[in-house]
Amino acid sequence: MIRADNSDLHTHTGYSDGRGSLEDNVRAAEAAGLDAVAIADHLFPESHPRFGDRGRLRQRLEEMRQVRSWAGLTVVMAVEATATDVEGTLSASPQDLEGVELSLVDVGSITAGVATSVLPGRARQLASVLRLYERLAGNELVDGLAHPFALGCFGLDITLEDLPETALRELGANLAEHGTAFEINNGFWWWWPQFHPMQVAELYARVVAAVAEGGARFTLGSDAHCNTGVGNLSWAKRVAQLAGLSSDSWAVVQDLVGERR
Repeated sequence: MIRADNSDLHTHTGYSDGRGSLEDNVRAAEAAGLDAVAIADHLFPESHPRFGDRGRLRQRLEEMRQVRSWAGLTVVMAVEATATDVEGTLSASPQDLEGVELSLVDVGSITAGVATSVLPGRARQLASVLRLYERLAGNELVDGLAHPFALGCFGLDITLEDLPETALRELGANLAEHGTAFEINNGFWWWWPQFHPMQVAELYARVVAAVAEGGARFTLGSDAHCNTGVGNLSWAKRVAQLAGLSSDSWAVVQDLVGERR
């Protein structure tokens, strides 16, 4: 059994916006003494000029088989898909995810209603964000939420302090019911440039603690875009400590990468 607290389940390579190879990331994970590493390159809609090439995804599947022949740890074939709107539409289809073991989904720059075409008013924005994450939590194609609530770069009227604990506990219960993980991302502070990174850690710890009260399980991700960032999880572990997570709070990697599709 591999617990997620010594695993980096969110790294990128040159197949999307990273700078290294799959082999580089795996060797870096071995150097860091990790139990598992996931290669989770972006997968935008097929028509999108960036990260939409399904041929490259298939190519990465073949390279993954080669790397596993020598790797000394568990190497997980993952993708980081994106919610394209506040209704929870995914950038990846079930066909795209064939052979993918871990499907992470983020709310990002192409998410209409959050990053673009945003409704005015704090109350409406907050309702849209909470509804979106609830829908992602219950989507059978989603194995984990990638850096959830990383919203500070989008010019919204809401901050982490506006997220109500009742709604966060409900999200945690929804995640637990569907076996979907909540990722604590080591680079989460970057999305909130208005605050000092340690202040973000304290604010996010409240979010994580409330989600944990609902029963959710957690993963760690460096969001590394080069091999030297793989296994850099210190900020994320600080958040977990501040949130009071216990050893039972962590997802089991084998459960996440099981046959859910």
